[in-house]
Amino acid sequence: MARCYHCMQEYQEGANFCPYCGYSRKAKAHDLYYMEPGTMLSDGRYMIGESVNAGGFGIVYKAWDNTFGKMVAIKEYYPGSIVTRTPGTMEVRSYSEKNIEEFEKGKTRFLNEARKMARFNDHPNIVDVYDFFEEKNTAYMVMEYMDGMTYKEYIAEQGGKVSQAMAVGVALAVLDALREVHKEKIVHRDINPNNIFIFHNGVVKLFDFGAARFEATEMSTVLTPHYAPPEQYSTNGIQGPQTDIYAVGATTYFALTGVKPEESTDRVQKDHLAAPHKLDSSIPKSLSNAVMRAMALKLELRFQNTEQFRDALMSKKKVLDVEEELRRRRKLRLVQITGILMLLAGAGGFFFHRYQKQTEEATLQPTTLRIWVRADGNDTPADARARMEAMAEDFLEAYPQVSVEIEAFEADEYEERLREASETGGMPELFESSGLGAGYADQMEPLETALAMMGDRGQYWFLEEYEGLFPEKKQMPLCFQLPVIYVRTNMEGGAGKQSVRAEDFLIYQELMGEECMKAYQQLANEEGKNMQTDAYQLFVEGTVESYLSDTGDYQQLTEELPAQFRVELPEGKLRARFDQLWSVSAASDKYQKKAAQWMLCYLLSGNAQSILGVRELEGIPMNRDMCEVFADVYQSDLASVVGEIPKAQAGGSEWLEENRACQESWE
Repeated sequence: MARCYHCMQEYQEGANFCPYCGYSRKAKAHDLYYMEPGTMLSDGRYMIGESVNAGGFGIVYKAWDNTFGKMVAIKEYYPGSIVTRTPGTMEVRSYSEKNIEEFEKGKTRFLNEARKMARFNDHPNIVDVYDFFEEKNTAYMVMEYMDGMTYKEYIAEQGGKVSQAMAVGVALAVLDALREVHKEKIVHRDINPNNIFIFHNGVVKLFDFGAARFEATEMSTVLTPHYAPPEQYSTNGIQGPQTDIYAVGATTYFALTGVKPEESTDRVQKDHLAAPHKLDSSIPKSLSNAVMRAMALKLELRFQNTEQFRDALMSKKKVLDVEEELRRRRKLRLVQITGILMLLAGAGGFFFHRYQKQTEEATLQPTTLRIWVRADGNDTPADARARMEAMAEDFLEAYPQVSVEIEAFEADEYEERLREASETGGMPELFESSGLGAGYADQMEPLETALAMMGDRGQYWFLEEYEGLFPEKKQMPLCFQLPVIYVRTNMEGGAGKQSVRAEDFLIYQELMGEECMKAYQQLANEEGKNMQTDAYQLFVEGTVESYLSDTGDYQQLTEELPAQFRVELPEGKLRARFDQLWSVSAASDKYQKKAAQWMLCYLLSGNAQSILGVRELEGIPMNRDMCEVFADVYQSDLASVVGEIPKAQAGGSEWLEENRACQESWE
């Protein structure tokens, strides 16, 4: 029996045309770089049929699942601008060596998309993902076959716009899907009529999570014009559930009016967007207001979650348009201010001073913070300074009365500059204190204010027991490292030899004994290398097979030795090494101390941790939510490492002193 590549019905072998749909058995692929119909994948489980569509990063085919006996859709990762197929093998290969890294990163993102979508297979309004795998040097995602058309095609078929009932029904279905997606702290980021599917039976499903990211992470600019809010055009924009709410509002606007909404970036300059009821008088003002509030340019005026938007669409709650809401809020603020002034006037001086003190405690006074940053690893001072500027940007936007002066120094210069500042009374208000000896303790302010602002310390790895780890409460880690062993996979010499990162001497001495350290010391002497500073270079040069280090070297090694090493976990009890420890100067005035501690607390929040740990990969984020994102982004080598965090033991300030002493003993 043969199976039709179009309708997937079976018919007698030897027939040239399908008796059910007339499709030619001898039909070729629509393009030279598509897989030929009849190609088998996953050890014969899936048979590829005709292609359905293709985009810049993938090709979608009809397919038959021989295991479950049903038609499916298979999406192939195929970024056409950088890959081609090897004739006769269907293997995908990059055009050139320089494209390999880009291709591999894209493939990882593709598989991550499949993982994200598979979480929601039980939801009726999200397309099901049945399977995903790697083959033919690329990746594949097996999805339910979508029999119908995209919302964009449906709107066009209806003459350019749809009925109010249809527009509201589709929006409600998408919002129901997003409610579950947002619970998992995932933002879709690319909702538009082309990513919503209308099945022939009327079911509405959301698909294409290729642009999805976890909330609060550093967001790249991935968007569809006319449907993206202004924050999506900025790499530092705060993107979250409200980003998707804007897109659903814009999609509903287009469906109701047949007019694509004005670009949000243009609206920021001068908002000419007409409300739906002004374009079509049959649209109720309540529905028009709901759509316009979803598309509010300011986050605080937008619906805060899908439930609020859903209630507005179903007229469960009266919704003012954006201008009316602004007037209402101004009036409310005026009433509140007037009431406070009357209260102060009537209560006398005692209450005025008390109010003034409470106000002072609840905000920051104008002040300037000097922030000193250490540049280490493959950082330059310019890199380190730029990273801190990015991490502090939202804080400074929220508190414009605080200004900062950021200075960055080379690692070998940093401690010398701090020593000089300590002796002259010129310590910066906020500074990195990693690796500083106990002699600096008197220069550091206890971080009581920062600890109080943190709230639930369970949101951060290891910090539930902060007082036990840092009894004097004078240092706060922003990230941590776990020990990992980097092993060369293309060794010509140096087999069995290993070097050890200096910051991890104590970890590996505990795990492997002093013999490990003595062997490395002997090797360094034989090679004429400095045991403290040259461990990394010995590994990169191929002098040693293994590099006993931690997660802090991963990024630099992927750049210098792409696909030339693997990551292994050492055996034994893992010890987390706190990194990026920060302190506040005890010599600063009270306003500077307060601002510095508020800033320090902010550096543990999602956006700052995303920049430090996810974008820059300086360490594993202390913030648990960002740690999950870290694992999601670096699925390959570091995913298994992140899975070991709950088993790890953190070393506090006393252990850090022991580690410092251990380094000195092996100098």
